[in-house]
Amino acid sequence: MTLEGKVAIITGVTKPKGAGKAIAQRLAEQGASVAITGRQKSLPGAEAIANDFRRAGRTAIAVAADSTDAEQIGAAVDTVVAEFGGLDILVNNAGIGFGSPVLADNDDKHWDANWSVNVKGAVAFVLAVWPHMVARGGGSIVNIASLAGLGANSGMPYPYTASKFALVGVTKQMALEGGGSGIRANVVCPGAINTDMLQQAYAAIAEAEGVSLTEAAALENATIPLGRPSEPAEIADAVAWLAGPHSSYVTGVALPVAGGMSPGI
Repeated sequence: MTLEGKVAIITGVTKPKGAGKAIAQRLAEQGASVAITGRQKSLPGAEAIANDFRRAGRTAIAVAADSTDAEQIGAAVDTVVAEFGGLDILVNNAGIGFGSPVLADNDDKHWDANWSVNVKGAVAFVLAVWPHMVARGGGSIVNIASLAGLGANSGMPYPYTASKFALVGVTKQMALEGGGSGIRANVVCPGAINTDMLQQAYAAIAEAEGVSLTEAAALENATIPLGRPSEPAEIADAVAWLAGPHSSYVTGVALPVAGGMSPGI
């Protein structure tokens, strides 16, 4: 188990079929003690996932941490360090995709919501964990962006795309600053992931195009060289590699995990 003795925080883990759960599960399977976070109103989902991990013999806790509340984030990190004695890995998985692909249809609430969670929230977690990683002699930060953070694609909301580009940029800056302290920072950029959200997207396409759900999925999958969306576990494998010792000389990288999909223009 390559992460034996390591302590990891994975943010935004509240859905039983989401990529966040798959990431936390993979890190726990590799021996890490994991702390998963969710907003207070969604914390029961995080607690249920942590309970599942414990029943499987893993070490896991759930803590409340709203990505828009820096004070709560700091308290959550302190709780994790008190529980496990330190901190080695942060996976910023929490994120939203709020807004319109039509520029004029976005207002301040769209821009502010995406920026608050996808950028400021991720940075707030990094600020909270940074001194603990320095104290451990290093650590690994893995931010979850999107293929939309590497290129513009038709139909993507402007505020979401902008926030994911920003997350890629700040991750590279973190890599520059953290190197001297042994802190690595990388970003995973998924394409389509086979989750409930993707199924909802297929349904919207089917309605808009007047085709069946199966035909809508086929239309979307035709744009992916590997011909299918990723499974959450495949995103988890990429994160686990970046979090662990086998990527010890990798930092400042934006890794597409998208089946060969183009990041756009």
